[in-house]
Amino acid sequence: MLIVFEGLDRSGKTSLSSAFVPWLNNEYRDEEGVLLADPHFGEFTWTKEPTFSTEEADLLNSADSPLNEYQRERVFFESRWRHQEFITARNIVCDRYIWTGVAYAKVYSPHCFGFAKELYFSENLFVTPDLYVFVDTPPEVCFDRDPTLDLDRLIALREAYLSTKDLIRCPVLTVQGLGGEERTLQRFVSAFKEHQKKVAP
Repeated sequence: MLIVFEGLDRSGKTSLSSAFVPWLNNEYRDEEGVLLADPHFGEFTWTKEPTFSTEEADLLNSADSPLNEYQRERVFFESRWRHQEFITARNIVCDRYIWTGVAYAKVYSPHCFGFAKELYFSENLFVTPDLYVFVDTPPEVCFDRDPTLDLDRLIALREAYLSTKDLIRCPVLTVQGLGGEERTLQRFVSAFKEHQKKVAP
């Protein structure tokens, strides 16, 4: 099972996704205590994309990047491609994935956007998540949390996420990272439980 959290920087997606893993491993079980995701793949593991550091990703997404947009997209693509083996061998909660790849390409690599879209949404290349969670915290809130961010870029990235949502071929749950981490987790867990009732066989 692959559950992916997407959203802007400082939206709360990393805090929410990492807090969700212990809940899944403790509570997402049947009456006999067996994990409701495929137990063959073990308990849920948290991971993130890109697999290189946040500082490297920030540089690639900055005006100071030493790479042109084609080179930038290659670096992100190679990172995601290498990550596939890890993702497909476990029950995973992932902080960012291919929706981010497409949304960020639309803003940072517009000449590559069409090709990035074809690559990232190819089922022959990348496994499709079982669920996307879009942490749609307002850009202004994200900027208040970290004024070093560029508010105009945050707004553009949110618009890119929304304009590419129709490309997503799995369910999407939307939550806002507001009101504190614990309350956000509680609201999301409730929404997740309702979603699972609808998709249960």
